[in-house]
Amino acid sequence: MREKKLVSIATTSRRAEIAIAVARSLYRSAKMPLDAEVRLGLGFRDSRLGGTAIPLSVARGEWDFGIANPAGLARMATAGVGPYKKKLPLRAIGVFPSWDRLVFAVRKDSGISSLDEIAQRKIPLTVSTRAGTEQHATLYVIGQVLKAYGMSFADIQKWGGTVLRVESPSDPARREHLQSGVQAVFDEGIKTWGALGLAADMKFLPVRDDVLKKMSRLGFGGAILGKNAFPAMDEDIATVDFSGWLYFCRADLPAKTAYDMARAVDRCHEDIEADRLDKGSLTMEEFCRGGESGALTIPLHPGAKKYYREKGYL
Repeated sequence: MREKKLVSIATTSRRAEIAIAVARSLYRSAKMPLDAEVRLGLGFRDSRLGGTAIPLSVARGEWDFGIANPAGLARMATAGVGPYKKKLPLRAIGVFPSWDRLVFAVRKDSGISSLDEIAQRKIPLTVSTRAGTEQHATLYVIGQVLKAYGMSFADIQKWGGTVLRVESPSDPARREHLQSGVQAVFDEGIKTWGALGLAADMKFLPVRDDVLKKMSRLGFGGAILGKNAFPAMDEDIATVDFSGWLYFCRADLPAKTAYDMARAVDRCHEDIEADRLDKGSLTMEEFCRGGESGALTIPLHPGAKKYYREKGYL
């Protein structure tokens, strides 16, 4: 296939710095034709550039590259499950580390020891969660977990409970909810509110093994959340992994374009902070193989794989 003269990258604004660094590196390193362009699209998480919509936008050819969070979204899209009606032809360039867990927290004085109890006793909780539409990845995954337990946010409201919404896990409204005695928090972005929740006398509920298996079939694996991340926890729990910003493209993208993109990431990777528990810079081995802070949930594009093998990263 002929060399692309227009290369486009789409992401939500949360990863704008990474996308800009990669776009600049590609433009400088790929020896593109003089009339070539690198375009960058930034959008909100509920737009066609984020959430469950971004794999569809890339699959339709509207963008060459996209970034999906969590990485499980890409697996769900290529498998054609969940909100995706057919398998999407996507391949990975790599995965940017972003350690995270989906957590269901309740106040200890609520007496709740499991998510089953909430559904069985029809407890009218006041719960803090995310604002957004059905395209919002966080709300989709939370909804699937609750569905596996036989309940929904609508049920909680029907039982007399209240659902409070925040724009992001770090929204100041989340702190206000915790300080006002909210009974539960269902959300990801645990690094931003987990310690606050524990300080407000909350505990994190484990997710049942059979529910984790159902989530894994959708593309979202299980993971441990423990005292290594939050020493104030009473014990380690099993929950849903919400890690990784997977960088992907269409499967039919020219091999040279994928190769050039892999090289572009390599040339700027030391300037990209890895969102791990231990922070530090991104490593190319982690980017092209995946790790605890982000699994490589779909196969690498052959062009990208060729570059990584030549460099010895694979």
